[in-house]
Amino acid sequence: MTSKVRVDMPLCSHETSIEVEDSGDGTLQVRIETTCEDVARYAELIKELGIQDYSEFRDSKILEKAAEAFLTPTCLVPSGVFNACWLETGMISRNLVKKLDTLCIRFEA
Repeated sequence: MTSKVRVDMPLCSHETSIEVEDSGDGTLQVRIETTCEDVARYAELIKELGIQDYSEFRDSKILEKAAEAFLTPTCLVPSGVFNACWLETGMISRNLVKKLDTLCIRFEA
């Protein structure tokens, strides 16, 4: 089953759709559609992920390639990739996700 996450970034006016699918061989296939050129470059670098890439921060391809693609520290796309991977592998409950629908950051300035 494919897991899908959408990341909306009103700060930079970009939208990103992330799809992750379990290959059945211990790897996950990642597909990203985006309006952001930097995220599009990032998407080319993370098409396939192993468990070490989404289970830890240290040595994670998700984070290493975000830096390589010059994503800003405020970009939520890498977090969206982590969440899509966790959803696909059962580390986040699909039933819980259906109830919650969204995660968000609220500014209280």
